[in-house]
Amino acid sequence: MRFPTCTATIFTAFLATAGGLVGGGASAWGADTTSAMLASAYDKQVKPLLNTYCAACHGTEKQKGDVDFSTVKDGEQALGQLPLWKSALAKLTDQEMPPSKEKKQPSDAERQTMQAWMRALKRLQPPDPGPFIIRRLARVEYDNSIRDLFGVDLKAGSDLPTDVPGEGFGNTVSPLLMEKYLIAADDILDRLILPDQYHLTSPAGQLGAIIAGVPEEGKPDGKERVFTSPAELTTVLSIPAEGTYSIRIKAGAEQVGKEPVRIGIRFDGQFVQELKVLAPTKRPAVYTCSTKLVTGKTRFSVVFINPVADIDLPPAAPAAPAGTGKKTPAGTAPKPAPVAKPATPAKPAAPAADPSKAANRTLLIESIEIVGPPAGFVGEAQRRVFVALPGKDVAKRDAAQKIAQAFAYRAYRRPPTDLEIQALLKIFDLADGQDEVFNESIKLMLKAVLVSPQFLYRTPDDRVEAKDPVVPLGDYELASRLSYFLWATMPDDELFKLAKDGKLHEPETLAAQVKRLLKDPRAHALAENFAAPWLGLDKVADTTLDEKKFPGVTKDMRQALADEGLTFFDGMMREGGSVLDFIDCDYAYMNGITAKLYGIDSVKGPKMQKVHLDDKNRGGAATMPGVLMVTSTPNRTSPVKRGKWVLEQLLGASPPPPPPNVPALDKQDTPENAKLTLRQKTERHRDDPACVGCHRVMDPIGFGLENFDAIGRWRDRDDTGGAVDAIGELPGKQRFSSPSELKKILMGRKDEFLRTFTGKLLAFALGRKLVGYDEVVVEDLVEQMAKDEYKLDVVIGRIVASYPFRNRQNLH
Repeated sequence: MRFPTCTATIFTAFLATAGGLVGGGASAWGADTTSAMLASAYDKQVKPLLNTYCAACHGTEKQKGDVDFSTVKDGEQALGQLPLWKSALAKLTDQEMPPSKEKKQPSDAERQTMQAWMRALKRLQPPDPGPFIIRRLARVEYDNSIRDLFGVDLKAGSDLPTDVPGEGFGNTVSPLLMEKYLIAADDILDRLILPDQYHLTSPAGQLGAIIAGVPEEGKPDGKERVFTSPAELTTVLSIPAEGTYSIRIKAGAEQVGKEPVRIGIRFDGQFVQELKVLAPTKRPAVYTCSTKLVTGKTRFSVVFINPVADIDLPPAAPAAPAGTGKKTPAGTAPKPAPVAKPATPAKPAAPAADPSKAANRTLLIESIEIVGPPAGFVGEAQRRVFVALPGKDVAKRDAAQKIAQAFAYRAYRRPPTDLEIQALLKIFDLADGQDEVFNESIKLMLKAVLVSPQFLYRTPDDRVEAKDPVVPLGDYELASRLSYFLWATMPDDELFKLAKDGKLHEPETLAAQVKRLLKDPRAHALAENFAAPWLGLDKVADTTLDEKKFPGVTKDMRQALADEGLTFFDGMMREGGSVLDFIDCDYAYMNGITAKLYGIDSVKGPKMQKVHLDDKNRGGAATMPGVLMVTSTPNRTSPVKRGKWVLEQLLGASPPPPPPNVPALDKQDTPENAKLTLRQKTERHRDDPACVGCHRVMDPIGFGLENFDAIGRWRDRDDTGGAVDAIGELPGKQRFSSPSELKKILMGRKDEFLRTFTGKLLAFALGRKLVGYDEVVVEDLVEQMAKDEYKLDVVIGRIVASYPFRNRQNLH
């Protein structure tokens, strides 16, 4: 394995405390040398400490928690026990081990020696970008991507399930979710792309017909149709928009009988108009009608109403009886009787009555034209999509191909492949072949894009060598990872251009783009999607409170409480603030609503303002009213919830779930407990041996914040009227009696906070849980933070430049 050549302050600190047992600097550490150094340090320095302070409970005689250090015989064997040392490191860091009741306790230097050795073990892992996950767009990312794709903020994902990007994000698409994506795509395209004016012109010979009950298909080169029997010309139309449609039929007829040829216009079996065809077949004329139609498919028919005519013939003259009749003048030949022309044979289905005989009329239909209502105003979104239009010099399919290439390039966040474009054009052809207007055919093609995996997922660039187990992100993939990390949306034009030019991966260019993106208003998405869930401010709107006890907590106040934390993060990010301000600082953001909770009257109006704080008990994330609200119960504070929040969100020490058979504090309201204060109830609660392990650390931290009520107002007396008792003690005999003193203790554990914060931010950037080599990356980032004055914007830039952010495992 190859050990990274970067410096490692924590490892150097360990070597310094190891009493010179190993030599050499960070620049000389190779893989074998480092392993040998750590193995030797374990044998000579760490193992004696374990034997002194841990062997009594975790050795040959006792194995509490199934931990037995005696099975680790030497340093070589110790190097293969990473899970064991990771667990031990957590216990040492939280000062849970050795237990405080043990008389033998390691000194701070000895504890640091063990901790430094255990942390250094991580560096034996080779560089690894971790598991590569093809991430689905979260709802906010979907909304923002639609906004930037079309240039209109539609909030199109409002019906999609709520989810938050980052660590632990669900990637699956259920049938129900896919149905929602289909509905959303229809809604987006219907709202943004107006139908163009419907205009169908077709020779009658290209349309289908039913003649004497027998269907007959149209011919591609068909011209007019001539009917001499019952017939119906028919086709299915796709009506793009509701409105009045004009039908123009060019037709002629050969009349027979007294009644003119009549045709009926029918939609979906319902006659809407009858027309008389008077023009002869040699000179057909245009006959027009109009009707209102609704959007969708409809069957259109032209029916030959009266193909058969009844003709009355004059009766034949009777034969003259012999010897009667007129005589022909002498020398004159008699005139022959007139002979009637034979009538056109009638169909058997329509026998003529005697003495009449049936004759068939002739109907010629040359063409049909249907024109819809004028198109509406074309908006900017439609112009953005329709980069080409069919016309005199541009065929419909050629225009569709140009639209597909331009739209898919942005929607897929990379150049589409030829196969992808051909697949989209097949969908266009399908719609166009059903006589859809051009806009409707394009809409169906775009719908295919919006429900495709290439859009709904952040897919990789597969144009890499299959032999490489780890590959750098392509420029387009890097552009997407960067923009979704900081903006929660697709890359903008500048990122696309840099990706196209193959320059984005260059370190100087990438660093410059991070600075540019952070200055953009869209960077507020990082506060909303990372800071809000991390601090718990995404729960403020739905946190249940006793309305009678806290009547002033309105919807506007809840929004302001959430905005305070987001503005705090935003300001730190844009102004180069220190992330240590999350532990303690001398300022806060507030508006006229939340200023009252701080006891400040000088702040007015709804806008968030940065305000200097004279009260040292205020300042930092743990004292934000929004955080204090979400870590309370509906009618009182909760030291347990607040202590747990500090441990998890600031120190990265998540306590395990409570035992299943231990009732919650609110359910222990027995007569015996009725007279006890909240602190006394809590202390009795942790008398249970199953609870003491977590609550001995968690509860004192929460009580250190008891001067703040359930909505963050300062108080000197609790709900019972007694004086607030904020005194507490943490393992290591760290005592405090106020929020300001508690914050000083937390600041003394800033390295734990920095690892926690950096790890959470890196996990968010990668969209997955941290594993393996990620912990080495976090250590390196934390090491650099002190040199960078703990500036948030610099931390973000270093995460973007980190190994797991710029590389991925090969999928081949």
